[in-house]
Amino acid sequence: MATPADAPPPADLGDTPVADPDEAAAAAATPADDRRRPAATAGLDDEPLTLEALAERIVNGFGAVTTDISHGELTVQVAPERVHALVVFCRDDRAVRANVLADLSALHWPAGEFVVERQPATTGWPDYRIERDRGVIEVNYLLRSWSRNHHFRVSVGVDDTDPVLPSVTDVWPTANFYEREVFDMFGVDFTGHPNLRRILMPDEWVGHPGRKDYPLGGVEVEYEHDKFIPNPQDRELRQVVGGERGGDRHE
Repeated sequence: MATPADAPPPADLGDTPVADPDEAAAAAATPADDRRRPAATAGLDDEPLTLEALAERIVNGFGAVTTDISHGELTVQVAPERVHALVVFCRDDRAVRANVLADLSALHWPAGEFVVERQPATTGWPDYRIERDRGVIEVNYLLRSWSRNHHFRVSVGVDDTDPVLPSVTDVWPTANFYEREVFDMFGVDFTGHPNLRRILMPDEWVGHPGRKDYPLGGVEVEYEHDKFIPNPQDRELRQVVGGERGGDRHE
């Protein structure tokens, strides 16, 4: 019977084979069909469609949409009552194969006139004026094909006074928490959602903080030595409020 004294020594982990740096560099410089390099389409069923081919396929196969290609991205705009049928088409169509809802988010465009001032230190964009007769909640669905490795955006706008859209949780279960967040932050009612309730704010919270008509305010936060952070509209840059040690830094 073997004892600890005469048992074979454990394997030397330092003997694990390590890729030769010169060989790795040579493989990186070889054509894509070199057996030492993984195939660029490993795990894919087919080549990805170009943005133009995707747009053409969706327009010809589904219709009732408009498309825009800008900054290397494809956006497909659709009416609210058609969005559910569109995403089902994008999931089931053999060419599009959008089998993943990668993200679902929203943006509020309130009604009225707004002037955006030039930002030379950041974007460098000139001043421009935006005017809208009605407020819109824009909901964006980012769809991705794992089998073809292409992605695009489906965009739909709803009136911000009564934002209602059909839920897509029956198409992609991952939409559950995405739709709850958009409901919480923007007030969009996703009909057919299995459990549409707040996910970030408390259930009793009033309003939807992601909307641009949500009033600025805040909750005063108390700290040690009677310090607190005032509401945003009461703040000044680098202001410290309260306490005899207000100028000290407390570690």
